[in-house]
Amino acid sequence: MKRILWWVCLLLAPAVLIGLELFHPANFTAHPGMYQYLSQAEPHSAAHQALDYFGPRWWVVLHMTQTPMVGLVAVGLLLMIDGIGDEDGAAAVAAAWLARAAIFLMVIYFTVLDAIGGIGLGRSILTVQSLAAAGKLSPQQVEGAALLLNTLWVDPLVGGVGSFVSETASWAAFAASLFIAASLLLARRAGWANMAVLVAFGWELQTAHAAPHGPIAFALLIVASAWLWFSRTRRAAAL
Repeated sequence: MKRILWWVCLLLAPAVLIGLELFHPANFTAHPGMYQYLSQAEPHSAAHQALDYFGPRWWVVLHMTQTPMVGLVAVGLLLMIDGIGDEDGAAAVAAAWLARAAIFLMVIYFTVLDAIGGIGLGRSILTVQSLAAAGKLSPQQVEGAALLLNTLWVDPLVGGVGSFVSETASWAAFAASLFIAASLLLARRAGWANMAVLVAFGWELQTAHAAPHGPIAFALLIVASAWLWFSRTRRAAAL
């Protein structure tokens, strides 16, 4: 079961996330504005990174798919430090527990971020458009709704960019990768180069989960986890 989970959580889920994040635009907050950009389909542009953006329905689907995939990745990260015990030394055990705490925070705050800035936001945009199309909102009311949603997008507590929620999620991901690497190195269960790739995954994800950083991050996670798996397999075969 752990073998199946390893490949589902550290190969399949990151691969799905790579595909999703390639179509997750970035850099639209200041120009043209969150609502103005996300409320309609947008073709690829270098300024917004994504290969394409299909409109607010895609924004909802993207984040509804992304949320469980991040949960699976978290399970995979936990599997990396599975079995770290007293025989590995107190420092390795302490680093493993810090990693688990960081993974917990990562899951909680990425879920909150996806719920508010992804699923909830996308549905709010679609609802505004539906009410406007039905004649239940005037153009001025639509402008007011757009102003409200744009303001929430940059809210310092729950906003989609630069908020407490988004920054906590991002830095928790980096901390998780750092503490996992420390635990495995202290336990002598992984090599420096392998763990450097894992930490690079955390740093890229901390930078952003949208394109291009998200796809790079999850590609690095696939490399790091496959490297770790085959290193462990060779080590076990040599015993």
